[in-house]
Amino acid sequence: MSERRSFHAYLPPALRAGRRVWGIGANLYALRSARNWGVGDFTDLFELVALAERLGAGIVGISPLHALDWLDSEKASPYAPTSRFFLNPLSIDVEAVPEFASDEAVRALVASAAFRAGLAQARSARSIRYDLAGACKRSVLELLYNAFRRDAALERRRAFGRFLMRGGARLRRFAIHQALAEHFAEKKLSRDAWPAAFRDPDSPEVERFARQAHRRVDFYRYLQFVADEQLAAVSERAKTLAVGLYRDLAVGVDPGGADVWADRGRYVLEQTIGAPPDLFGPLGQNWGVPPLDPAALERARGAYYGALLRANMTHAGALRVDHVMSLLRLFWIPLGASALQGTYVPYPFDLLRAVTANASKRARALVVGEDLGTVPVGFREAMARDFVLSYRLLLFERDAGGRFRPPEAYPELALATATTHDLPTLAGWVLGRDVDARRQAGLHSEDEALSAHALRRLEATWLLEALYVAGELDAAAVEELHRTLDARVADGRAYAPLVAGAYRFLARSPARIVLVQLDDVLGELDQVNVPGTFDEYPNWRRKNAVALEAVAQDERVVSLAAQMNALVSGGAPKSKRS
Repeated sequence: MSERRSFHAYLPPALRAGRRVWGIGANLYALRSARNWGVGDFTDLFELVALAERLGAGIVGISPLHALDWLDSEKASPYAPTSRFFLNPLSIDVEAVPEFASDEAVRALVASAAFRAGLAQARSARSIRYDLAGACKRSVLELLYNAFRRDAALERRRAFGRFLMRGGARLRRFAIHQALAEHFAEKKLSRDAWPAAFRDPDSPEVERFARQAHRRVDFYRYLQFVADEQLAAVSERAKTLAVGLYRDLAVGVDPGGADVWADRGRYVLEQTIGAPPDLFGPLGQNWGVPPLDPAALERARGAYYGALLRANMTHAGALRVDHVMSLLRLFWIPLGASALQGTYVPYPFDLLRAVTANASKRARALVVGEDLGTVPVGFREAMARDFVLSYRLLLFERDAGGRFRPPEAYPELALATATTHDLPTLAGWVLGRDVDARRQAGLHSEDEALSAHALRRLEATWLLEALYVAGELDAAAVEELHRTLDARVADGRAYAPLVAGAYRFLARSPARIVLVQLDDVLGELDQVNVPGTFDEYPNWRRKNAVALEAVAQDERVVSLAAQMNALVSGGAPKSKRS
């Protein structure tokens, strides 16, 4: 690791001036509203940004918007997308597309009894029904594209042309892949069974297919055009916030997806990446995504990684880089092996730091580096010199004995929040709902679950103790929460004092950004993803219990926002107790 070198990333004026900001974190797909089609969309995000501004927040953070498999609704993980360069068309609000209001075929379809029944089922389902929501949206988007080709005004056609020029060869190649995937799915061929010539994007056969299927290729480019339009509108609305929209860049992609197909030579397909054994995962983790080739990165002076960053900084005021330690090293695992057989492989650290800083300044986007897990000595210090904010979770900020560090122990150049997508919500954590989920999924034996619950009850006591010492819970509140935990009350509202106290605790830290997770404030008990599970747990499918229209009036949200405004805007008062 280079000594004392720095590559300064962009800091928004508010943060550069020493101001602290709080915001709201949410999973876009989980947003529930009366008007969406059973899965959160860009109009929901627009409304969340508007709500954040009314509440006094300065940033809205969301899960990755990456393109998922358009044909397989079961591949719902935003952290294993088909492409990190492009957007998920399922996030489109189809009713907000200009062609929707004017096309008779669309109106007839949406008014039909069969369509209304499917849409009603998607909306009322307790969990996200990607199959139903996807079917509804796909059928309408097909008609919207036909309407666009037939009736679009000249200026809208010109806007599409400008979008195609900006997207260039990469957008065209992505769209070709999508059309090929559709073509071979109709022939019942899996991705591994595609004819060899079609696995090479530069082959004459692929180019011949692209010319013959130009309307399907154009359809997939149209989806990206519409998604980009709607995200741009959200980003424009977010410019009233101190930081704005905070996007998320996943650490990898599906090995059989569009990015790998388009640039196979940039990936090492004989390896996957993950994490070595640690307290969070005693057997290590295998994320099932291939690593970028560090030699190829170095040969091209990081151009591919820079393009990836720029794509994800588009329409964003900040970008969270998942597993930012990948700038320095990645834990490679031979294909088919366990994480116990993995090893670290170095990456061109200074080159990738420089690329990150340049992309950040060019896009005027703050960078937050997700630096959880096994962090090399000196790495966080190097990131701080680069003005890359550290990602600090309350549940992980412990001393050697497991006790929670006080607010003043958090670094200044940090984004602090309580928990994240791979962890339980605060209410779920103190209850040990993640322990139950892992036991039900077969990842814990009964004895292991009993031991884990006993440890979690002790850890919950330590958290309540830390909040009491910091002055965020009084003795009566601590006692009541102990009774609630002993009774294992499965009502998220019962833990509202704990949630509010935890975020006030973080607000007393010097961290420049405090991100309040919407799931926590709304009292969600179940986490959105349990690492290590697939069919055993409904990952990425939980909808928020409270509809977006009701969030603005929810007393828990309004009250905590007022407290965040007082604490964060007015600085970080010292702990009340010692």
